[in-house]
Amino acid sequence: MRIKRSELYFYEMLRDFLHKYLAIQRKFSPATVKNYTVSLDQFRQYLREQKGIPFDKVSFDCFTKEMIYDYCIWLRDSQSKAINTINLRLSAIKAFLRYCSDEDVALSELYLKVKSIHRFRGKIEPKLEYLNQDQLETVFAAPDTTTRNGRRNQYFMIHAYETGGRIEELVSMTLGDIIRNGASVQIRLHGKGDKTRYNPLPEEVVPHLYAYLAEFHPQGKNSDYLFYTTHDGRHTKMTPRAVNSFLAGYARMIHSMDGSFPENLHCHVFRHSIGMAMYKAGIPISYIKDFLGHSSLDSTAIYAHADNDAMAEALRSVDQEALPEKDAAGNTVSTPEKKWKGKEEYLLHFCGLG
Repeated sequence: MRIKRSELYFYEMLRDFLHKYLAIQRKFSPATVKNYTVSLDQFRQYLREQKGIPFDKVSFDCFTKEMIYDYCIWLRDSQSKAINTINLRLSAIKAFLRYCSDEDVALSELYLKVKSIHRFRGKIEPKLEYLNQDQLETVFAAPDTTTRNGRRNQYFMIHAYETGGRIEELVSMTLGDIIRNGASVQIRLHGKGDKTRYNPLPEEVVPHLYAYLAEFHPQGKNSDYLFYTTHDGRHTKMTPRAVNSFLAGYARMIHSMDGSFPENLHCHVFRHSIGMAMYKAGIPISYIKDFLGHSSLDSTAIYAHADNDAMAEALRSVDQEALPEKDAAGNTVSTPEKKWKGKEEYLLHFCGLG
């Protein structure tokens, strides 16, 4: 099929879909727009690497039902992508073509054919459990801070989130693992495989740490556990069971007032929450990997997969209300100069993929 328009017609459509329709008309968050961009850019890379089609040769002719289906099969069989990821990539392409068909009825047939590709079925990866910022603020405020245990539990949750520590790393932490360097503080965590990492404590959290130390370790030694329980007047290592017990209690209390809050809560949720917050903030996966003490990027990539939930929600809300973009006089937006000819980098920048 040949669609005769300006030579930049496809690229204009792609640019406007990502940066006008999604970002301005639909008012999607930058993270959600990023997920659409990544999905379409991965298809662009597939065309280049597997089909030998550079970006400056891409057109709507590349978006046939057969080509899109082959791409999904390649993701599944050659790239071992999760079924959920494949379906999200497919949905992003469908959403783009749906927008294009709304803008130009001549593209409707193309969209309807691709729309007929069914979602793939298979094992769905477990959903990553994490709290958003509002939920974190709610649970941090849940302990009764008029009690000693309430103040301890509150700081434990803040510390668990800000350090990204595993529960065993947290309960095994001693005062000697707090490294002071002037006004800054680093926390030493002893992870799996006897690996040690040092994570900075945010400046705004340091006063909370010092307040906790002043109350719970007024004359502490480096060998003392940072978090402890008291038995027969002695400080003993807090158990993971004790931690998850008070966390579950707060979750039940909050859930009874707000059904959207998880009914249960365990320590690992704080670790997942900081990982997701870092990913959404645009921090490189490689840094998140080191911060969390993962042995490989495969483990950290779960945050990228989980963030597709935001895109999936946006995909469900994309409707057929897109209207042509016109200038104040009602004329079609002018076409840039032909300096893009043979220059893929220019086109990538023009579409917002580079």
